[in-house]
Amino acid sequence: MNIEVRLFATLREYLPTGSERTCARIDMPACASIVDVLTKLGIPEAAAFLVLVNGSYEADRRRKLEDGNVLSIWPPIGGG
Repeated sequence: MNIEVRLFATLREYLPTGSERTCARIDMPACASIVDVLTKLGIPEAAAFLVLVNGSYEADRRRKLEDGNVLSIWPPIGGG
């Protein structure tokens, strides 16, 4: 199945070579979960602070994805 992954801020370094600025399309096996995508891209689970699937917040990192889903991921935000 094909998933669109959007990575923001410091997570952009995990995008595959040849990706657009914040976005990549990746092939995953059927029934892959959010954590499977994180693993494939080498993103530590703790670094994926905010995760959206098709624009909706998703707390369950074991959620199974479907073909065509858009997965958006932000790291923890700091500042002050």
